[in-house]
Amino acid sequence: MRALYIHADSMEFEAKEKTKAAEEIPAELRSGRMEEVLVAFITVESGDEGKIAQVASEASRDLLSTMEKVGAERVLVYPYAHLSGDLAKPKASVEALDLLTEMLKAAGAEAHRAPFGWYKSFDVRCKGHPMSELSRDFKGKEEKRAPKGEDSYFVLTPEGREIQIGDYGGGSECMRAMIDKEALGKEAPAAGEPEYLRLCRKFGIQWEAMSDAGHMCLAPHGAMMFDLISDYATQIVNSSGMSVYNVKGTNMFSLDEPAVKEHADLFGDRLYTVSTGKKSFVLRYAACHQQFAMIRNWNISYRQMPFGAFEVADSYRLEQSGECMLCFRSRRLNMPDFHVMCRTVPEAQEYFAKLDGDIFGEIEKIGRDYDMLVNFSSRKAYEENKALIEGLCRLHNRDALIHLYPDGINYYWTVNIEYHLLDQMKRPREIGTVQIDVGNAERFGITYADEKGEKRHPIILHCAVIGSIERYMYSLLDTAVGIERSGSPGYLPVWIAPEQVRLMPMSGEFAGAAAEMASRLRAEGVRVSVDDTDATVGKKVRRAKQDWCSYAAVIGEAEVSSGRLKVYVRSENRDAEMGEGELLARIKGETAGFPVRPMYMPSELSRRCEM
Repeated sequence: MRALYIHADSMEFEAKEKTKAAEEIPAELRSGRMEEVLVAFITVESGDEGKIAQVASEASRDLLSTMEKVGAERVLVYPYAHLSGDLAKPKASVEALDLLTEMLKAAGAEAHRAPFGWYKSFDVRCKGHPMSELSRDFKGKEEKRAPKGEDSYFVLTPEGREIQIGDYGGGSECMRAMIDKEALGKEAPAAGEPEYLRLCRKFGIQWEAMSDAGHMCLAPHGAMMFDLISDYATQIVNSSGMSVYNVKGTNMFSLDEPAVKEHADLFGDRLYTVSTGKKSFVLRYAACHQQFAMIRNWNISYRQMPFGAFEVADSYRLEQSGECMLCFRSRRLNMPDFHVMCRTVPEAQEYFAKLDGDIFGEIEKIGRDYDMLVNFSSRKAYEENKALIEGLCRLHNRDALIHLYPDGINYYWTVNIEYHLLDQMKRPREIGTVQIDVGNAERFGITYADEKGEKRHPIILHCAVIGSIERYMYSLLDTAVGIERSGSPGYLPVWIAPEQVRLMPMSGEFAGAAAEMASRLRAEGVRVSVDDTDATVGKKVRRAKQDWCSYAAVIGEAEVSSGRLKVYVRSENRDAEMGEGELLARIKGETAGFPVRPMYMPSELSRRCEM
């Protein structure tokens, strides 16, 4: 049901001519005039036919609330077929309009209804204040029901066996930690400062003290890493093999919009809100609102599906300040949100499995592995998707921790996988995720035309292949800490290392040669710095290692005359002899397929500010 509200000084109408769908009404009801009236132009849609009571109830509550806000003395329910091209049958429309009018009267409002199915003339004098013109879209959501029972957990094996938590004795260290935290409510207390925070400081990643709690700021090295990860997340999605629409949107949405309000209510108590004095807005906690608001206005055919929409969306979640964790849990995060529109549940399951493979593949590229926490919105959802999850367990040759939500709540999703790695503090950390959404297409009015030309609501997949930008950064830093613990110098993958090459002239005599080599490497897309300070060679070498440069080479007489370099290779913790071309070829090989960005600060160390 769609509605347009006009708060009017007066409204006058007269029924002129019948249509084929016109209802029979007495002559005295074919015209009317009202003052100080809220006029509700109403279109009943085909999707309302199976839930007329719910839609009318939702509309009546909103009309009563709006009457109170604007100070209207009465309401006129005015049938109006021009707000939608998807009309309900006349009988259902009349039933909905009558029920809406009676509900308003039962609540104590002075309510009237104009005739249905007549060509009518009308004259309305809108008041013109900020709330005198409002639009609505009612979906007839059900009242929230209390859950039946409690959350339950068990382990599903690749063979399809269901093992109760108390009987389970296997699994990886990460799986056992997930069971302790999720199923048993136990988590080991932190012991001292997490080691990754030292690396955050090294790369200029910190909390912003002048902002709200949980907001990060990034110095040049951290900012460059952030942007490279954002580029990479975009690259992954756009090479997924399906059509992808890259979009950009706003970060706040009005709670006056029913779809936004309903979706926000489902999210719970972590909403970040902004009030302008006239309206309240919810800051988005993912890209869902913006992408769905766009897609609902697209003309979509089954031939174009499946397709995806993508944005790296600044998102806001009002986390408890004491629970905020640099890079991992913040109040402002950046989510590479990928939504895939599918025609059917089987098609959604097929692409769900494909995205699962992408998620595992990406974490394996940095030498890590995942365990799966699989959430189901009900026992029914589990039974309908059990074969899908069994197949993924067999594919990855690992068990999955299953979490069943209690029945009785009509969630918009059916199955959601959280992909956890075990960090160096021995805690499971959710990074990637994928989810099947069966409710939001209807809630936001997203439809496609099927083979018969009939409108259908798509099934939507929600996915963050590498998790949020911040959490992927956390994964890289945590991996580097693990490398350090093995006895080797920690390092970052070359594609994201802030400084890939550091050249160190032995003296001012060789500064020109170092600068020329740096220029050639830079032209090939390599991030190269030159230590042109007056420091000793030993200090320059130590500084290059402290700065985590992937490669570092001293430039002196021997190097200039021979064209051969003794290059310190951080990932191998050794010196290797190679020419400039070999060094370039090695870097190109290690960064192939990854995004490239220039350095975010001066290349010459003598020009850099101390931070």
